Amino acid sequence: MPTTSSVFCIGGPEVMLRISGHSMSAEQGRARIETGPWLADPAAGVNRAALAVALDDVTGYVVDSGSPEGRWPVSLNIRMDFVTDPPLDGTVLDVTGELVARDERGAMTTGTVSDPSGRTIATIVQRSHLVDAPTTPGAHATTEVLDAPDSPVRDQLGLVPTAPGVLTMAPTVLSANGMGSVHGGILVCASELAAMSSVEASRQLRTTSIDITYVRPCNAADTTTFTSETLHRGRSLSVVRVVSANSSGKPSSIATVVLQHL
Repeated sequence: MPTTSSVFCIGGPEVMLRISGHSMSAEQGRARIETGPWLADPAAGVNRAALAVALDDVTGYVVDSGSPEGRWPVSLNIRMDFVTDPPLDGTVLDVTGELVARDERGAMTTGTVSDPSGRTIATIVQRSHLVDAPTTPGAHATTEVLDAPDSPVRDQLGLVPTAPGVLTMAPTVLSANGMGSVHGGILVCASELAAMSSVEASRQLRTTSIDITYVRPCNAADTTTFTSETLHRGRSLSVVRVVSANSSGKPSSIATVVLQHL
């Protein structure tokens, strides 16, 4: 298998979240994400799950770096755990990914987001499988795709409530990966925002974990809905299931979001 580094492609999600790749190999990857007011959220307080985009990227490129030519990794499942809020003051966070195991079908990887002192902010375990690679890489995005660069991710993605327990996202380049699907990390991010909105979260509630399974591609050129169902709501803990779907109504992802009071 090849061990050369992959080219880190910058798309809309990476521009929106100020993500840059630094080194990628078949065993390890490193990237950075800049923090800022776009990570604040009126319902979630802080959009912790926005870090999923960088973690999905860095772990995915580790798999890609060791995959046969013509094959491309697609996430099957992502498990994220959050230790604390990311800062909002412009601090640049380190994102690392490592290979756990791979075979001819795909791979398992882990990753971490940490602050400059080395404190862990979030972790990921990702399982992926290989599909035929896109014939051309995703277009290089520029800052011109941002209508309001400092506004919350929720607003930049155009996530709006359209029914009780439902957030809707219109087609946007800010959600799309190089295959034209909604980026797996964006589905994690939006699932958190949908869950927080469904329980009418206050700033004293935070996401502690998200477990998401991808069942079919989510077309970024189509409208995407995120439908929430509260499975449990207690004094200190809430559990919400969030299902994303395009206009066909068939699920694209199914997420379990765990929320706890601070």
